[in-house]
Amino acid sequence: MDGLVWQKKAQVEIGEADSSVLTDVLRLQFDPDRDEVFGAFDPAYVDGAIDDASVTVSSELHDTLTTEFSQVNYEIKMGPVNDAGEHLHAQARRTAFNDLPLAREASVEKFWVQATDDLRVRYVRAKETEPPSQPPATTEMKRLDLSESSEDH
Repeated sequence: MDGLVWQKKAQVEIGEADSSVLTDVLRLQFDPDRDEVFGAFDPAYVDGAIDDASVTVSSELHDTLTTEFSQVNYEIKMGPVNDAGEHLHAQARRTAFNDLPLAREASVEKFWVQATDDLRVRYVRAKETEPPSQPPATTEMKRLDLSESSEDH
């Protein structure tokens, strides 16, 4: 599948097992019409992962997240991926998440992972990517505070 990578996000699970929720610790989105990247992140967790509009989660940052939280998900959205205008929403392993540049075209292959006996999750890995030639015209980032979300759980 080929398309524009227009969203990247990292989610962590907070709360107790009986009332846990996935919440964004990082969410960046590209608007091609305005040539703008916008989004939000919690600097306490992912400040070093963001460089202008690109996102790279180091193995050290990943280890910190997986030590502190019971679940960490990396997700991408891209498209359109076909003539019908459909978009692909899928999870990615950390390295694939890093390899897929926001606001650039990419070619991915899908695969499924058996998460539990009755749940399969769709993942993607990069086959071919187009490196960024220049940053978007504008970037607007807001700060999240994950501690505010976790107080409710």
